[in-house]
Amino acid sequence: MEKEYLATGFRDVDGAQNQDAYFDCLTLLDSLPYYRKYKSRSYDLLELRPGQTVLEAGCGLGDDAFRMAERVMPGGKVIGVDASAAMIHKARSRDLAARLPVEFLVGDIKALPFANHSFARCRVDRVLQHIREPQRAIAELVRVLEPGGLLLAYDNDWGTFAIASDETETTRAIERRWRGSFANNGIGRDLPDYFRAAGLADAAIHPGTSVITDFETADKVYNLRATVQKAVEENLISASQGRAWIDEQIERSTKGSFSASLTAYTVVGKKRRGGAQTSGNCSSPSAVTRPRNAG
Repeated sequence: MEKEYLATGFRDVDGAQNQDAYFDCLTLLDSLPYYRKYKSRSYDLLELRPGQTVLEAGCGLGDDAFRMAERVMPGGKVIGVDASAAMIHKARSRDLAARLPVEFLVGDIKALPFANHSFARCRVDRVLQHIREPQRAIAELVRVLEPGGLLLAYDNDWGTFAIASDETETTRAIERRWRGSFANNGIGRDLPDYFRAAGLADAAIHPGTSVITDFETADKVYNLRATVQKAVEENLISASQGRAWIDEQIERSTKGSFSASLTAYTVVGKKRRGGAQTSGNCSSPSAVTRPRNAG
């Protein structure tokens, strides 16, 4: 099957030749301890309670929607929206979809099909890194959030992406090539400012750092081999430099000294009651320009 490049491909999963690559990426990420920990913490930070209606924007395969649905029972509901019809089909077909109060819809995070003040809580996870003008998406999420409700966003700061290597210049070229593929690679550090600009109050910032210590796992998450190939094709590094770098990383993994790290941020804000509020009616990419993410 065609090798998919995750940094760019999540913008249009439905147009991918190998959609399984995106399904497999999300499944892998959801299985890693760091991801399970920050996800669980995000549900706590949202202060989920029975009876609430929750929006998961860029829901992917629905894992987070299912877990949050368990927390808002009885009487609550989670609606998952994603730009990818293939993702929504997968989410709807899972066994949990028939047993939990969840609903999955194809939609655009910048033009959500919901009335103002429809949700007690909104959550968006690793989606904004894939879209242009993330401020518009945040404004739309604020619009559908009820006064006093909470919006939580988690996303990466690709400027912090670092791989341990003795080949410093080669490594920096590879890191820059991967980082530059994202539509919005600095979103993690920008989230607090975007939340304040959207009129959200009491923005709380919770940083976290993922460290992967196995080369093959990191290759699946960060497309390391494919990024090296792209760097060679674009004359950012030579073919011999690329081969030597891959060999070094495999050796490091064998010895236990491989490290690929990335810092991301969870930001939570509250919609003001009765005060000035940014309310956009906007339109989006996966999550809807199109997701959700790698990394």
